[in-house]
Amino acid sequence: MNRILTLLSLIVVTNVSMASNNTILNDQSDEKVVMTVGNEQVTLQEFETILRKNNANQQLDQKYLDDYADLFVDFKRKVLYAKENKMDTSTSFKSELAGYRKQLARPYLTDQSAEDELINEAYERMKYEVNASHILISLDANASPEDTLAAYNKINDLRISIVNGQNFSEVAKIHSNDPSAKTNNGNLGYFSAFRMVYLFESMAFNTPVGRVSEPFRTQFGYHILKVNDKRPNRGEVKVAHIMIEERNDATPKELSANQEKLQQLLESLESETTFEEMTKFSDDKGSAKNNGELPWFGTGQMVTEFEQAAFELEAIGEVSKPVKTMYGWHIIKLLDKRGIPSFEDSQAKIKRNIKRDARSNRGVESLIKRIKKEYNFSDYTSRGQKQRSNDFYISRLNHLKFDYEGSKSLLEPFCDINYKEWDRLSYKTDGLTMFKLDGISHTQDDFADYLAKNKIKADSANSCQEVHKKYKEWVNKTCLDYEDSQLENKYPEFKALMNEYHDGILLFNLMDEKVWSNAVNDTVGLLNYYNLTKEQYSWDERAEAKVYTSIDESISNRVRSLLNNRFNSSILTAEEFNFMEFGKGEFYLSDERILNLVNRYDANRLKISNKTFSKGDSEALDSHWYKGLTENEQNLDGSIFFADVQKVKTGGLKSYEEARGEVITNYQNYLEEKWASELEKKYPATINKKVLYSITKD
Repeated sequence: MNRILTLLSLIVVTNVSMASNNTILNDQSDEKVVMTVGNEQVTLQEFETILRKNNANQQLDQKYLDDYADLFVDFKRKVLYAKENKMDTSTSFKSELAGYRKQLARPYLTDQSAEDELINEAYERMKYEVNASHILISLDANASPEDTLAAYNKINDLRISIVNGQNFSEVAKIHSNDPSAKTNNGNLGYFSAFRMVYLFESMAFNTPVGRVSEPFRTQFGYHILKVNDKRPNRGEVKVAHIMIEERNDATPKELSANQEKLQQLLESLESETTFEEMTKFSDDKGSAKNNGELPWFGTGQMVTEFEQAAFELEAIGEVSKPVKTMYGWHIIKLLDKRGIPSFEDSQAKIKRNIKRDARSNRGVESLIKRIKKEYNFSDYTSRGQKQRSNDFYISRLNHLKFDYEGSKSLLEPFCDINYKEWDRLSYKTDGLTMFKLDGISHTQDDFADYLAKNKIKADSANSCQEVHKKYKEWVNKTCLDYEDSQLENKYPEFKALMNEYHDGILLFNLMDEKVWSNAVNDTVGLLNYYNLTKEQYSWDERAEAKVYTSIDESISNRVRSLLNNRFNSSILTAEEFNFMEFGKGEFYLSDERILNLVNRYDANRLKISNKTFSKGDSEALDSHWYKGLTENEQNLDGSIFFADVQKVKTGGLKSYEEARGEVITNYQNYLEEKWASELEKKYPATINKKVLYSITKD
């Protein structure tokens, strides 16, 4: 089993980056056969690819090549057996391989250069904080063209009035559909990357300070924004606070009581009472449990007054004057400050944020654009008619890109369907081609099938925009699916990788069926094998002991003292004496009471366990191979342990139950060797040593 596990690990544990670096050192190597196993020939290219990928730093001499070739033959025989028995046609196998393929295909189904640009862009934006105000004219995502045009005209008119001199804040307060504008005049405060939706963030970072942006649309509607300021990112702070809660509807009596409480708090802090001691009186009970500490935060994550007061503190340990927020009164203590992390330290987090953000679509959109160009994508939905020259429809209302002059669009019949009552089986189309990709036609029937699987949640009166969105969605999916289907043809390293996973999964499933699970479940065979080989399973001399593990040596020594004087109450403190129990006519400390005593303030100070030691397991126990307490020893994690030896046992044969784990392992090896012998006869192998050894010359 060890031989096949070694090769299995070489075959299965791999990655795309390694596969992409495969090199062929001999231009003719793909024509050379290095071995024949059964009826299957293995080329030098196939063999050498796997060999070099998994043995990059190995000195390849003839002996190593011989050993590796034997493993490879063993592997190939088992894969041939699995294929012959159609194990790769099972539903479970196909599902497992498809799961691996999906993961392995991901790097090929995105534009990495576009993703790299996004990462760099995000980090550059993280260096700064922008203060912006905005005006929102709300618009539903499925709004009609008429409503969309009306919303655009309204936001554009507001922008013109502001450019011509009207005050942005006043216009925002009166006309913005953002409810907060009534109190903040549209000012959103400072923010950095990933704090706003991507399109809003981009417009804010790309608009010069003091300027008003062009109208733009997000999922919330149409916006314009004005950039008020741009400054270097202040980083993050960690603070603790004490809060006195004060509601907006507090009565005069409550307000007076809060002022009195605040004054007492300030007087206590001016005396010798520490900030940490006073946090227990905080009305923020969550942070009070941790001395008032709050998580690290940056700009835009706390209410403005609290955030400003926290960032104004300069020296670690400095305490603020009382700060009033919508929640009440706060006194803040600065615990630490830090700037933004380096690019290297930020990359992983930026990648995670991008995946959760709308900007993640850019890499896929870039790939789809490349796919369309590579496979000569042609769209026939307009029947060859030109798009309207009206720039507004093209650049402003992106979802109306399919609005054409002349003959009807091939999408129009789908706009007239009442999807609440639609029956795809009875629906007939003209079957016309809507687009071609790599010469393959995709028709109205295909689109109808897609709509049947991906329902439109709209009524017949307002479904046209949804149809256009579904069409774009269908085109994009078709492009990606087609590119996915071509990966093995386009990328030899991907094809090789999939072959390795295919064979690796086959081998694992086969070994589990023929050897591993077979051995575990064959109770009769296991018992018979034990009876035939039981002389192999014997105990070495061993000691059974109770192990006391402490976090440091002082605790370990105290526990040892308690054990040595288990029935002597004179060594105990008054507090420790309370842990004693009465039994056998006297007071004593049991292991359970010792554990409770030592761990009364910290549950991790002492652990007690039972363990069987063999010679060589413990240096201290080897020198104390008799009953009693051993000397202290240190574990790898720095903890200290000693043992209380209870019994020393001599050798002897293990029972079936005691040896079962070893029996299973040996029985598996026996089954594998027996099966390997059968496979050797079924699939004879020959190795061309001349071709094999040519690798050492390279």
